[in-house]
Amino acid sequence: MLMNNHKNINFSVSINHHPISKQSSLKYLGVILDDKLNWKPQIEKLVTQLSKPCGMLFKLKHYTNISVLKSVYFALFHSCLTYSILNWGRANKTTLLPLIRLQNKAVRTLEYNKTKTTMILYSKHKILEIPDLFQLSVAKFMYSFHNGGLPNNFDNYFAKIASVHKYQTILASLQKYYLTRMKTSLGQLPVKYIGPKIWSNIPEKLKSSSPYSFGKK
Repeated sequence: MLMNNHKNINFSVSINHHPISKQSSLKYLGVILDDKLNWKPQIEKLVTQLSKPCGMLFKLKHYTNISVLKSVYFALFHSCLTYSILNWGRANKTTLLPLIRLQNKAVRTLEYNKTKTTMILYSKHKILEIPDLFQLSVAKFMYSFHNGGLPNNFDNYFAKIASVHKYQTILASLQKYYLTRMKTSLGQLPVKYIGPKIWSNIPEKLKSSSPYSFGKK
């Protein structure tokens, strides 16, 4: 007989003898944090928010050109889409799907040509899809960490391979970061795991470039 090791633990939290009630979600700096950290409430909120600029793009395309439409896209859609993507971008594909579909819809409004695939439109207009935007955000986070651009509380967030292994290795000489082994797909979602993995695939020459050049390239 198999035993279920996952037990529901009930506990209470109080501050100065005032009990704090449990919430399934809360908003912090414009981002909705949920008790399961699956980011579903945040994604649902973004879909609602971004539906308005998406509809605006659809109406504007009858009166203006692609250049203006792209400016509107980046000003109203892209700016909202990328806010805190370093956090909610870790959500699984099923949760992200409504948002991915909405971005596809917004990008398709840039042109009347319905024969072009969405992938071609992303490439033509140099727009990154949500998974790529997340990876870019992680890469920039790693760049800031590598160059000492993060607050002090992140000083020990990642460990270089040279500090983990006592002997010199090729990876250590390339200033790679130690990749913690995770047995489950859930354990592979945090930036602490994804960050070193993405950083290891970035060319060494690019890592020493300026912040602007790094993000652009």
